[in-house]
Amino acid sequence: MKIEPSEPIAKTSGLPLKEHNQNLLKQAANALSQRSFVIEKYKKLTNGADFKAELETSAKWHDIGKTDDDWQIPVQKDFAVWQTLSETEKRSFRATNLMKVKIRHEMASLQIALENNYALSRTVKAAIAAHHGKLSRRHDERWKYRSIFQKFWGEFVNESAEFLMREKQTFDKIILKRYQFDGIRALLQLIDHRASAKENGDQLPEFKTFDYKFPHQNEFGKDKKNEVQKKIEQLWDEPFSILRAPTGAGKTDAALLWAKHQINEKRADRLVIAMPTRFTANALSITVTEENFKNLGDAGLYHSSALYQRLKDKDFKSKKEEWEVKRFVDKEQDLARTLETPLTVTTIDHLCICLTGTRETHHATFFGLANSCVVIDEADFYDEFTQLNIVVLLRALRLLKVPVLLMSATVPDSAIELYQQSGFEINKIHADESDYERTRCTITRYKDTEFPENIEELLQRALDGEPTIIYANTVARAQNYYKWFKDKIRDSFGKAELQQDDIVIYHSRYIEPHKVEKENQLRELLGRKAWETGTQRGVAILTQIGEISVNISANLMISDLCPLDRLAQRVGRLARFTKDGGELFIIKPLKTDNYGETKFYPAPYGEYSRKEGWQTSDVLEKSDELLTEGDYSAKTFVDKVNQLYPKLKESASDALQNKKQLERLIVANWLILPAETVEEETAEDSDQTKDWRSRDIPFQYTIFTGFEPNFDFGDEDDYRPPTNKSELREFEAKYGISCYAYEYHKAKKAGKIDSLENNKALVFDIKGETVTREFVSPNYYNKETGLNFIDDSFGIDN
Repeated sequence: MKIEPSEPIAKTSGLPLKEHNQNLLKQAANALSQRSFVIEKYKKLTNGADFKAELETSAKWHDIGKTDDDWQIPVQKDFAVWQTLSETEKRSFRATNLMKVKIRHEMASLQIALENNYALSRTVKAAIAAHHGKLSRRHDERWKYRSIFQKFWGEFVNESAEFLMREKQTFDKIILKRYQFDGIRALLQLIDHRASAKENGDQLPEFKTFDYKFPHQNEFGKDKKNEVQKKIEQLWDEPFSILRAPTGAGKTDAALLWAKHQINEKRADRLVIAMPTRFTANALSITVTEENFKNLGDAGLYHSSALYQRLKDKDFKSKKEEWEVKRFVDKEQDLARTLETPLTVTTIDHLCICLTGTRETHHATFFGLANSCVVIDEADFYDEFTQLNIVVLLRALRLLKVPVLLMSATVPDSAIELYQQSGFEINKIHADESDYERTRCTITRYKDTEFPENIEELLQRALDGEPTIIYANTVARAQNYYKWFKDKIRDSFGKAELQQDDIVIYHSRYIEPHKVEKENQLRELLGRKAWETGTQRGVAILTQIGEISVNISANLMISDLCPLDRLAQRVGRLARFTKDGGELFIIKPLKTDNYGETKFYPAPYGEYSRKEGWQTSDVLEKSDELLTEGDYSAKTFVDKVNQLYPKLKESASDALQNKKQLERLIVANWLILPAETVEEETAEDSDQTKDWRSRDIPFQYTIFTGFEPNFDFGDEDDYRPPTNKSELREFEAKYGISCYAYEYHKAKKAGKIDSLENNKALVFDIKGETVTREFVSPNYYNKETGLNFIDDSFGIDN
């Protein structure tokens, strides 16, 4: 029997609008009960604005536009159809009448408030207009449906533009203005999404508070802190601090102690740890949730493959359980993405791009960041783009009164002058020098070579069973090492001490399931437990992603020449679990060009020119000069990195231009989303926009592989293509591999990528929207060596 609604409904399911609004207010109360710090900080930074009252007002008015006949009549028609469907049919139901509606209900909400003479504040108006992401120049046509909508749109445009014209110190003013607007904007979307999920019967992740207990006690039950953890107490009241401490000194515990102090002093209510890459973020998220940090609670993890990381260890008993768990984890991801978890481990890129305001979620992430204390861990000083972006990020954090701790094993003294450009007062670098003089390794400059066979006498030690870590600067060089070992073991007819299964190659060109397998293999061979039980063995062949991502160790290391600060990170995996010094042999990589000339091959540390190939960077060239043979301590590395970066140099024009683009985006997009977001739409959260890059690396495309194009996913016989955005995100996280634009175009031209051009692209129906993804067949990918359709002419660097 069909039921005719007696009052306006909010959804095709017939949910009364009144009930939906009540659900929003319940979610608002729940959120605010855990966000007392946010309420107080908002009041201080906005000259007394009432966060709670503004949020409740936006909740009451945000969907009132659904009572407009242009919206309500179509939704009631869909409701009539919905009632005739079975429960299974309802899951795939498409509201065809509502999909044809041209009116936007959030715009109608502003109209109804005006007609009822209700004076909404500008922040509430913006929150209502943006709560479905339509406060955007991409959707300006939707604002022309009615003349009154055009009036509202004009007000928003004028609010954005006039503010720029009438204010001096534009950047500083806009950061604080955006904070005021983004607070209501972000929380309205959060409670709206949570209310809708609750109405659909979904389980919601709870709002939690930061709670950390130091895990190390002496025999009397008192905290047993080492030197770096004691050092943190000397600096934790500084708005911005730099801590230099050797690898393995206990910096993670020190950072958590620092964060606990900031939260106790009511300077923040959550912690964000920003890592150089998503691989290092993965590793740290595992560390902080291991048994010795059990009192910390769940650590949120956010980056492009984090969803898969959260699902990889789940063991589902039924498809229903799998579906429910994935929906729940997806919601946890949404909290981590917007930094709403008590501790979020993410990337520096994620924090920088949220400043651009090029996506709606950036506004929520920005507000979450404003309520955090931030630890930047091992920022890459080699990349000038990254460093100047960090300066802009620090400038924003200073204005938002966000405490910041930057930690590194080798941060140079010249960093003080660089980071002072943010406006933070920095008087010194705090250094843990308690274990500075101990010999960490003995370095030998071994050979300049292109091929592994030229250092066969050194590699023989690994063949004879000595645990070894090899660092190659490019994927192709790593694959050459791997092939050499495989061939040698095969040709030994079982006589070699090293076995085939004891060799692991690991780089970024694997799909997520295979990355997990690689990391597990590495830990089994060379992890802490293996060393504690005396079962350590094998050879790990790594590229840059292994510098600080996987917790393994060997006493013998072979590494391609790289910048000294990068080398110090690599040495962090040398004799890591003992106090003994390890042996490090440096190989200067060579390559024979198309003219038969063999010369130094600096990739990826330099610039690539299509005509001239790779040009050596000044940093790599100087590292080559400074890297002498002999014993190296932590102090030796710090001293040499100081020589490498002796003073703040004049920034390159392209790095400065990139920095200016970030500042321009901050100013231009503080209120209204731009017409263009990012070039690469397949990335869930890209690390660049059309005109700005987070790092000095070429643009990357995401391609998909690891299964047959007919959706034969190996053992997953019941797998089906993604049909909604959540499933699409999981698919992308699980099977996506990024490659540089020049590599991508070269492979595509050679016909190695299936795309729309050759009518072989993957085509998905995502809630009525056709979505295509480009595919690489298994001919060019295997889980042993990874993506292998690209030669080394471009110097794959990770």
